[in-house]
Amino acid sequence: MELSKRLFMTASMVDRGSIVADVGCDHGYTAIYLVQNGICPRVLAMDVNEGPLARAKEHIREAGLSAYIETRLSDGLSAMKWVEEAGADGGTGADGETLHGEVFRGEALRGETLCGEVLRKSRPEADTLLMAGIGGRLAARILENGAQKLFRMRTVIVQPQSELQLVRRTLNRLGYRIEAEDMVKEDGKFYTAILARNVRMAGSGEDGSSMADAVDIPAVPQGLSLSEEVWREAGERYGYPLIADCHPVLLEYLEDSLQKKHAARAAILAGAGIYAGARGAKGAGASDGMPAGTQEESLEKGGTDSMPVRSRERLTQLEREALLEERLAAWMRTRS
Repeated sequence: MELSKRLFMTASMVDRGSIVADVGCDHGYTAIYLVQNGICPRVLAMDVNEGPLARAKEHIREAGLSAYIETRLSDGLSAMKWVEEAGADGGTGADGETLHGEVFRGEALRGETLCGEVLRKSRPEADTLLMAGIGGRLAARILENGAQKLFRMRTVIVQPQSELQLVRRTLNRLGYRIEAEDMVKEDGKFYTAILARNVRMAGSGEDGSSMADAVDIPAVPQGLSLSEEVWREAGERYGYPLIADCHPVLLEYLEDSLQKKHAARAAILAGAGIYAGARGAKGAGASDGMPAGTQEESLEKGGTDSMPVRSRERLTQLEREALLEERLAAWMRTRS
């Protein structure tokens, strides 16, 4: 099974020997790859839609892997069962409902106070959640709704199609520390994969006492002049590992994004009958960035006070994001 660059990127993050829940499995190609290559002994291929799941089941059957890959119709992690830990006492049904039915109907994180008594006795079937090619808001919802199961899982690998900032924040809030990220460009589109580990499974016990560690941010890299607040925003928006590694695909993404922002800014000003000035023609290749003061003076001279409020707000947002991207790109170029 040969995967696309995007799917291979996410599959390469899976730990050998792990049991994966592939949520949004689509055609089942990643699940087949993981088993065929001896990476996973078992995979749960899950999807909320019957059509893609039927196609995945057929592909799995054709590959002769039905004994190792189980397909399930599931909204997120809802169809993943609980299994009793070896040596655990206390009665439970095959799916854990007898022991956990009342606990897991509560709010997503409410059960954390009961983990010492209850959650330690059972675990989800899979230790790794993999989600590739779904929207960021949907990915965040799946994470939130599956928080009880994620409490006892080890790893999340997610490749959101959008709103990566929301996904990173959600992972941190649920006690998952982002350890690595990767990026590829395929068919003209940029894709980012995120690998996060459960801090409770990293030698800190299972009482949630080290959850604050998940949101610790690395120091601002030497030579990158950003305040702590702006550095936090940069990490949530573009990924601390990708920035620190000066990832070449991230640099290409930043340059592409800058071109689009300059074009959008020029279009907004032109629509208001205002000359965009040198800023619009500068292009993404500039390495020095435009100082905030220069931007403000340019806009004041253009008379943006006459623009609609929404256009002014969008213009301010574009300027702010472009300035951050220019600073990051300029710093990364000096280290390429």
